[in-house]
Amino acid sequence: MQRLFVLSLLSLLLILGGCSSKSEFYRLQPTIVGPTGSHPLHPGRILGIGEIQVADYLEKPELVTRLAPTHLKLHEEQRWAGSLAGSIQEVLQQNLTTLLPGYTVLNYPWDEPVDDRYRLYVTVDRFDGDANGTVTLSGHWSLVDRTESRIVTGEKFRDVARGNPGIQGVIETQNTLLERLSRRIAAQVRRYF
Repeated sequence: MQRLFVLSLLSLLLILGGCSSKSEFYRLQPTIVGPTGSHPLHPGRILGIGEIQVADYLEKPELVTRLAPTHLKLHEEQRWAGSLAGSIQEVLQQNLTTLLPGYTVLNYPWDEPVDDRYRLYVTVDRFDGDANGTVTLSGHWSLVDRTESRIVTGEKFRDVARGNPGIQGVIETQNTLLERLSRRIAAQVRRYF
């Protein structure tokens, strides 16, 4: 009896060990190509990017698509490799570093003893696509002068773009929308410092 139990348990372990996850993992990528290598620190022009705030439905590891205005679908097998908020922050930092030569752009939190007078705050209320590849990015951003405790500039944004259908098409279009947002932010940053 005990031998049968051990053989059954070993068989079960072999079967389960052969199973693999069918999950696919995705990351957002910057679409603005800049110089590679290290970037010098520009102490007078430091822009900190605060932690990105995303709507509750976007805080999940699964990718989300919109089936109808009030109907969302979580894709169990298509997941973000890390948090979506962190990925957005990283893409914005890389895009802004390329768009703002002469500025140092850092993602908060950082370890260096750096004083960022200006900090960028971004809230994303919607960032999803549909089966046809149409993606919507909406929310608001603000540039804050931390020494004067005031909002220097900012805007509400809503941008829609159509890309290729399917998950990969949605992600490519999300990258494009983050590039557009980065360009708008960079234009405003240049006006104020």
